[in-house]
Amino acid sequence: MGAPRGLSEVLIKTQALDILTESIFNWLSPFVTNPFSSTMALYWAAFVYHIFSGQELAMLGLSLPPLMQFATLHHLDPLRVGMIWTFAIGGKIFIYQAAVLIVGYSYGFFEGWDLFRIGLSLTVVQAIILIVLVPFYWPLIGLR
Repeated sequence: MGAPRGLSEVLIKTQALDILTESIFNWLSPFVTNPFSSTMALYWAAFVYHIFSGQELAMLGLSLPPLMQFATLHHLDPLRVGMIWTFAIGGKIFIYQAAVLIVGYSYGFFEGWDLFRIGLSLTVVQAIILIVLVPFYWPLIGLR
């Protein structure tokens, strides 16, 4: 848990976090036009953001405040945006992205390539599930 927090501090102190956040949100802006493109753009942007920010809690702690500002600025539902963004942390392709992966890897239960292959596959499956749930199911349960 200390390493991702340390990485977060480095990103903040060097202002690399500001550059990363600004780049991702500038890239996102043209895609928030309909539920399908918004969902995929938010999901994959969060996935990429997670690669650079490390562990889940660090990623969410660093990115949720500017994400909520982005949602408000673009007249998006902050709850939906936050949920999509949070679901994206489930996709892990590198060992440093979760403490449990570090432990499993250190005991030799899997190789780095195994995690990359399976993690990327599951990330794509999760994206497909979200592209169905967000525009069709979420409105039925009151998430507009």
